[in-house]
Amino acid sequence: MEIEYITRAGCPSCEAYRRAVIDQLAEEYPGRVRVHEAWDGLMERLNNTERITRVPMVVVTDGGREVMRLLEMPTLERLEDILEPA
Repeated sequence: MEIEYITRAGCPSCEAYRRAVIDQLAEEYPGRVRVHEAWDGLMERLNNTERITRVPMVVVTDGGREVMRLLEMPTLERLEDILEPA
């Protein structure tokens, strides 16, 4: 599983969540957490499947395939549980 963090430059709440949760998660799970600030191929695919209607947003993928979208801003512990299920 991978964590895709959909954000945009200049968004204060996006930046605060990234600093508080996403950056730490990325340190713990190198290569499995990606930040998308600009429109890219992954965002295009996600948007074609189901419109991206808000940022910030956390999307869980498995090998590039969307598994789930988390509309709330999950805690670090919740994301760790997703990356390493018991």
